[in-house]
Amino acid sequence: MSPSSQWTLFIARPGRDRQHVIRDPQGEPRILFGEDDGTRINDRLARYLVESLNAALNPEDPNPDEGWFLDSLGDGDAQDAAILVRDADFEMRLEILDTDNREEDQALGRKVVALINTYFLENGVSHSSTSSSGSPTEEQETRAKR
Repeated sequence: MSPSSQWTLFIARPGRDRQHVIRDPQGEPRILFGEDDGTRINDRLARYLVESLNAALNPEDPNPDEGWFLDSLGDGDAQDAAILVRDADFEMRLEILDTDNREEDQALGRKVVALINTYFLENGVSHSSTSSSGSPTEEQETRAKR
């Protein structure tokens, strides 16, 4: 298969401050995440995302209320073009880079969130514990999923 027909993974700044960049089939950077947590979970997750995107997997999100989620940016927030994907501790973990098609960017973000939650469910990997500040209901109300 030609390189232009596949999503690809690039690891920038190898070493301690590594950042993972997933490029779309046109070679454009579309997904960024980085700074390894010491367990190399990002390496395995990045490979899983690339393989899943290339296989055109589109799973239902198995953990929409407790897992990773898409962070909604306000309509007037033109400064931050990326769509953020956060974990249950409300830390930014991944960015979907902006194209000029907001719906396409959000669809990719939702797909990536579903893939990440599927990855953690299938592998029994704990990505992080939920925040102790606030009840799960309060946390869920602050999330904007779609």
